[in-house]
Amino acid sequence: MEPEKLQTLQAENVQLEAKLTKRNEQYIFDLKKALKAANLTEEQTITALNEMLPTLVEEQKTGKTARQLFGTVSERLDAIVNKPVEKKKSTTASLMWLDNFLLLFGMLGIVSGVMGLFVSRGTQPVTYGITALVVASAIGGIVFYMMYLFVYQYDQPGADKSKKPKTWKTVLMLASVTLVWFLVFNGAALLPATLNPILDPIVLVIVSALALGLRYYLKKRFGIISSLASAPRK
Repeated sequence: MEPEKLQTLQAENVQLEAKLTKRNEQYIFDLKKALKAANLTEEQTITALNEMLPTLVEEQKTGKTARQLFGTVSERLDAIVNKPVEKKKSTTASLMWLDNFLLLFGMLGIVSGVMGLFVSRGTQPVTYGITALVVASAIGGIVFYMMYLFVYQYDQPGADKSKKPKTWKTVLMLASVTLVWFLVFNGAALLPATLNPILDPIVLVIVSALALGLRYYLKKRFGIISSLASAPRK
């Protein structure tokens, strides 16, 4: 945490502690001693107290004590020390694009492969060539990321909605890149077989499934946010 933000939290804690009743003040005093004995850093201590004090100051107006709200000092210490580590979320452009690429490649490939399995031999193949799939997934990944950049990131908690582009600009930009995506995808599908080889449908399904599996692993490993994800509705 940045030093300036930490100082701000500490200043808030001091102000809030000054409003505590004697009993709650003693509770916080004992908790601080317990946190120090547990070798928590200054940042961890300040953050933990800042999560408690606003609630404590508000609830004590109704006669509630810190012990009633947070349990004994030992119980609160255990809750702080063993608090689950929040997984970091990644909005790195390259990782989000890769996530989109693997998703599109996996879905398009599986659909294309499954359709190819049910086409009679000697008929016009409906399976997309590997080049067309890669190109479509790569450009589609950019389109999906732009949707996040112009729309969905502003649905996230704490987002600065004042920076959200005008609706007409967003529509124009997304419509343009989607049109380019459509044209390039269909253009790539018209390439000769030497430049756009068609895989055996079963092989294509397997490769596509592996792509989705890799996407799942990377999402867990790096906490990649989905480009089309918005904040949960309450």
